Amino acid sequence: MKTATEIDIRTEGQMARTHYLNVDLGVKSWLLTTDHKRIGILYLWTILIFFVIASVAAAMMRLELLTPQGDLVTNETYNKLFTIHGVLMVWFFLIPSIPAVLGNFAIPMIIGARDVAFPKLNLLSWYIFVAGGALALWSLIHGGVDTGWTFYTPYSTTYANSHVISMAAGVFVAGFS
Repeated sequence: MKTATEIDIRTEGQMARTHYLNVDLGVKSWLLTTDHKRIGILYLWTILIFFVIASVAAAMMRLELLTPQGDLVTNETYNKLFTIHGVLMVWFFLIPSIPAVLGNFAIPMIIGARDVAFPKLNLLSWYIFVAGGALALWSLIHGGVDTGWTFYTPYSTTYANSHVISMAAGVFVAGFS
């Protein structure tokens, strides 16, 4: 009896081998997968979304710096854009990009493993990362944070609004993943 990876499927008159991209194309199959390659692709798309949001914030900051007066955004909004860019780039793009994407996608294939040791825990890690990112984006949507990506104490306690705790919790949850 052939396994799922050995079964050939017919696409447009040609025989194509079944692999991790075409074995099952439904959303449910992607969200409940235990295949390390698919989880690596889920991480890739998730961090690319955070990269795009951070890049838009960086572009708005640079557009503001084209003229000396603050005609595009206010000073407070500029500080929030700076924080959005820093937090998303550092905590949600740079840090998870190599271990999450390449560690899930390439390393098991490089060492010759069929799969990772705990595939369901691997998928849970992606869900926790998405939850941390959602918490961080929630704090940005509901007023933003203007403390910088490091959350240093003078800015995060004296001058901050109430969304610093939810942003820091989002970063912590993402780091836990």
